[in-house]
Amino acid sequence: MHDTEAVTLLRATTLLKELDEEDLLRLASRSVTRRFRRGQVVFTEGEPADTLLVVASGRLKVLTKADDGRDHVLNIAGPKETLGELNIVEAGTRSASVEALEPSTALVLDRSAVWELVRERPAVAEQLIRALVAHVRRLTGANADLVFLDLPRRVAKLLLMRMREAGRPVIELGLTQTEIASLLGGSRQSVNQALREFERRAWILSEGQTITILQVDRLRRFAGD
Repeated sequence: MHDTEAVTLLRATTLLKELDEEDLLRLASRSVTRRFRRGQVVFTEGEPADTLLVVASGRLKVLTKADDGRDHVLNIAGPKETLGELNIVEAGTRSASVEALEPSTALVLDRSAVWELVRERPAVAEQLIRALVAHVRRLTGANADLVFLDLPRRVAKLLLMRMREAGRPVIELGLTQTEIASLLGGSRQSVNQALREFERRAWILSEGQTITILQVDRLRRFAGD
């Protein structure tokens, strides 16, 4: 990836969007482009962590292993999203594993490159704090949904979130029903039943992993969104 493309990507992230052109170019020049095939492990839970990943294309799945060996999906990161903010603040070990859901490209920034800017530009530190706060809020919201919403409503919220990300009512989930169940804390059968019920009510049209939301308002009311 050329430096100009890297600058454009870094500017689009929540974490680094307020940096000036010179600072972004400086980070871009020290970044490394990595490409991952579908299913490839990006990094593994417990390994040393001292890099920030910025997703350029594709999607990366963040997961942990349960005691029974099953995967628990924590997050799906798409273009312009970052992974590893906590490790930029404090080098340690990865708290989760990351795998590529589809062919993906990411910029890799070394912790030292970011901290050089943090020491020189207080605005960078402020942005990092904001990104971490947003991360905690997402986790808190996800935990609240697990407690207060039943699975069909969690499925509805996921569809609405993907619609907002796509900017249109036709969305490509890019997730199997098993992966959706892992992400939402349910079973594949329950996810399937929820989608079938939404389709029966004519709220959505499901064609494989492509879903068209036909009744946005009704789905929002149902999800409490």
